[in-house]
Amino acid sequence: MEITINRESKTPIYLQIKKQIEAMINSGKLPPNFILPAERVLGGRLKINRSTVIKAYMELKAEGLVESRVGSGTVVLAPFSKDGIQEKMYVPPLRWNQLESRRVNKSNEQTINNILSVFEKEKVISFASGVASEDSYDMELLQSIQTRLLEKHREKVLMPTPVDGCSELKHTIRSYLQQNGINAGTKQIMVTSGSQQAVEFLARLLIEPGDVVLVEEPTYIGAIQAFESYDARLIGIPMDEEGIRLDILETCLVKYRPKLIYTQPTFHNPTGMTMSLNRRKELLKLAYYYNIPILEDNPYEELYYEGEKLPSLKSLDNNDYVIYVSSFSKTISFSLRVGYVVAGENIINRFIKFKQITDIQTNTLSQYFVHEFVAHGYLKNHLEKIRNKYRKKRDLMIAQLNKCNVEGMRIFVPGGGYFIWLELPNNIRMNELIKLLGDKGIIVMPGDVFYPKYNIESNFIRLNFSYPKEQDIEDGIEKLLDCIVKCSNSNVKVGHPVETVLNPYL
Repeated sequence: MEITINRESKTPIYLQIKKQIEAMINSGKLPPNFILPAERVLGGRLKINRSTVIKAYMELKAEGLVESRVGSGTVVLAPFSKDGIQEKMYVPPLRWNQLESRRVNKSNEQTINNILSVFEKEKVISFASGVASEDSYDMELLQSIQTRLLEKHREKVLMPTPVDGCSELKHTIRSYLQQNGINAGTKQIMVTSGSQQAVEFLARLLIEPGDVVLVEEPTYIGAIQAFESYDARLIGIPMDEEGIRLDILETCLVKYRPKLIYTQPTFHNPTGMTMSLNRRKELLKLAYYYNIPILEDNPYEELYYEGEKLPSLKSLDNNDYVIYVSSFSKTISFSLRVGYVVAGENIINRFIKFKQITDIQTNTLSQYFVHEFVAHGYLKNHLEKIRNKYRKKRDLMIAQLNKCNVEGMRIFVPGGGYFIWLELPNNIRMNELIKLLGDKGIIVMPGDVFYPKYNIESNFIRLNFSYPKEQDIEDGIEKLLDCIVKCSNSNVKVGHPVETVLNPYL
């Protein structure tokens, strides 16, 4: 083993030794199990201090090229081989659950995923979803819009847009909002990948672990998940026929000093209730007095089946307390994933930073599609069509439910939206009902998932009427009522815990 020392070099001598031995090992000149000269011997041969050789050998050991063996000295190791290691040693499975953060580990809720997975199943009647009817689309119109988009904008629909949305769609949303009494500049509007993303962004912006958020009880499951993912403490406020109860709300405002009030004032999910105009005005007064912002989630506003639209909280708010989120998922298409948020510029700028690290931008083609659909007046005719269709389906479902007189069952009839909220007799065990329905191929949403911490004292289910075909509504509700009667007539009495068991078809 020949080593040459250049005493004029700026490279330290120990590194010169280390690099030369390393080169000989890598070239195979020093084979595995070759014993290097003892530190004192090599130091004497090179006329250097023994400590310099020790330092060189330590560098080689740190890189796994040599090791010290009792009775042998410093020995060259075999070259590292991943394939060789894997062939000879047991590799345990990686335990991802032990690597997850505590925040993620607290929530394993997958109800929304379970609902959406239903659309790949056959021979199932789903009353659990929250999507439009498959036959609500004019496919020839959609195809012509898609063709015109490519002809008009060409490569632009395949290119990136600004993080907060393409300017064409933002101007279209601005005009659309003005028709609904909301005046906002384009800098106060941000396009999101569905309104759910905006809810999550606000939770990320405002919530520290332990912060209180006041919500209607029950409330939208996606909002529960978003707030709880940031360790918020959710306090449910009961509702009456006019919406959220302000007497209880004010008590909680004083007691908890919450960070935020979350509300769905129009065709509430899951109950279908609508907050009265007077209640909306009084809610704003409380927010102003106690200096608490409001998140208004309003995706169902255009789906009214009787009467006139009530003004949104945002349109009544002159003090920039209301952050407004909505979506075209319920009125045009769920799969386009185009929503939007209206807020002060400072909030929008924060959201832009969040979106940059989340998904960079909302799908370009989807944005231009929604722009064309709304700006060219197609949305108005489409809304008239689906209002008539969904009103008919709602009325059919209510008529079917009324065919059976079950003591303790109450139907909450919505004035719009997608859902009927159904209260069931207290002597029904929900897990048994859900299982029985699953055996018959019927899927419903159990009510407890809409309550923070599943804290529910009565039996409820949510029924969607927008998606199923009319014949499925007739057949499915008949089977549902049959199962309710069977569970009501069982020997099970009040006092058993209500347990959520997701349907096996989900």
